[in-house]
Amino acid sequence: MFSQFFGNFLLSKGVVTTEQLLHAIKEQHSRHLKVGTLAIHSGYMTASEVDTIVIRQTHEDKRFGEIAIEEGYLTEEQLMALLQAQTPDYLLIGQILVDEGVLNNTQLEELIAAYQRENQLSELEGEQKDNLDYLVRNLMLLSTSELPEYLIKYLTLLFNNLVRFVGEDFTPLNPTLYSEYVTDHCSAQTIDGDFQIVSYIDVTEETAIAFASRYVGEDFTEFDEYVQASSEDFLNLHNGLFNVNVSNEDSVELHLNAPVSMANTMISSTEKLVHLPILYPFGILNFLFKV
Repeated sequence: MFSQFFGNFLLSKGVVTTEQLLHAIKEQHSRHLKVGTLAIHSGYMTASEVDTIVIRQTHEDKRFGEIAIEEGYLTEEQLMALLQAQTPDYLLIGQILVDEGVLNNTQLEELIAAYQRENQLSELEGEQKDNLDYLVRNLMLLSTSELPEYLIKYLTLLFNNLVRFVGEDFTPLNPTLYSEYVTDHCSAQTIDGDFQIVSYIDVTEETAIAFASRYVGEDFTEFDEYVQASSEDFLNLHNGLFNVNVSNEDSVELHLNAPVSMANTMISSTEKLVHLPILYPFGILNFLFKV
């Protein structure tokens, strides 16, 4: 999950373009982490030491680890630990950007340290739920510092459900606040009871077709009622799971209304209307929440 938020971090820092990030996201499944990237992340080696070995490899037919041991940068025990360690998924995004010449190893080393520091990942490494909760809070601070606790839970579940039912190759973009928003092809649903959440998924026609194809597992080629129903079904699935979780964990009573279509509609609110774009290679899913 952390690679999605690392992508947002890189965009926010202005070190990559949207196109460069999307390319790296697409390449994730065809690449593997290199020992040099792992060594930088672990703190065993500096970026300059890794660069020294990469230069040597252009003249010698030897593995990275073999040269690192020869140079005294790594011990055999450290090399084995790197090869066996479970590593954060965002490292591969950074490595691909280095391979593509978008970043260098020194920049990646600095960015990884800043990402971990700003999101307290170095202190919470391995505690996946706590890490994700903190990342969500940090993301939403860009728009407001007053989101209620239940909405943080709602958004955390949303990111997990996007991974489970649509695909992990996304990046959340920075959220913004609106008082008015004009929809394109939009599905909406209201949760009410002990508190209320009104949520929306708004997409272009092209993005709706691609989303439905992924979500349903069929190859849709044109926008129709089945494509529209797919976004309504995802919203209903997500909200239903949220209601069950909150009921079980917090003993909160909620009611889920039926999803509705709101194409070409002006949404207005005197309260907070949070707009959270989710960038996929096939387009942007615009999630909005009225709380």
